[in-house]
Amino acid sequence: MSATRKSFYRGASCIVVFLILWEAGARLFLVPAVLPAPTQIAAELISYASTGKLGYDLLMSGQRVLVGFAIGSLLGATLGLLLGSFKASQWLLEPPLQFFRFIPPIAWLTPVLIWFGIGENGKYVLIAYTTTFMVMINTFAGVVGIRQNQLRAARCLGATRWQVFRLVIIPTALPHILNGMQIGMANSLQTLVVAEMLAANEGLGFLIINSRISLSTELAYVAIFLLGVIGFLADSSFRAFAARVAWKYKLA
Repeated sequence: MSATRKSFYRGASCIVVFLILWEAGARLFLVPAVLPAPTQIAAELISYASTGKLGYDLLMSGQRVLVGFAIGSLLGATLGLLLGSFKASQWLLEPPLQFFRFIPPIAWLTPVLIWFGIGENGKYVLIAYTTTFMVMINTFAGVVGIRQNQLRAARCLGATRWQVFRLVIIPTALPHILNGMQIGMANSLQTLVVAEMLAANEGLGFLIINSRISLSTELAYVAIFLLGVIGFLADSSFRAFAARVAWKYKLA
């Protein structure tokens, strides 16, 4: 049996044991309002999905994360490359960016609601804001970490400033950009939940806050479970994408 298969079986066994213990503990010692059993959560998931509302909630949450994450990643990578490559950009942009970096997204919720209302644009802005700084910091670290002899070698071979930037700086910083995007993805989901809890009529975050109002604890755990599944699948997909990008670049 291969090491990968052994690791899979070991992980699956741990999950099964955990679920059995959870089921027994919830059934014997707790009431569903405190902690529902896994089978009760599964039953609620099937019941809510049968209404057709769950698919719409997943669609809206997924759309918000993808759009905000894409905008934030592009903006963060651009800012990181500028800050690391051009001194003038660093002098001009670093002070305000460092100032805004320490303001959490939730602090902007009221201004964003005033500026954009409860529509989709405000949620895109908050998620993009969350992603931007994580990608920017990692990209900047990748650029400033480039060895000077790489840059000198490119210049000695006659490369222009643009060619150095395009053929040396960007490829070298690419692993850091992807790493920042991977971390930013998790932060995007966290911001999504907060935004949907306070300014949405659909989505998994709204489902959590609405379940509290309707005293349906099982529904809250359904949304929490789905957020974990979405995060796991998104991270796995992004890892595969990053590996493919790195493999293609090496071939090039």
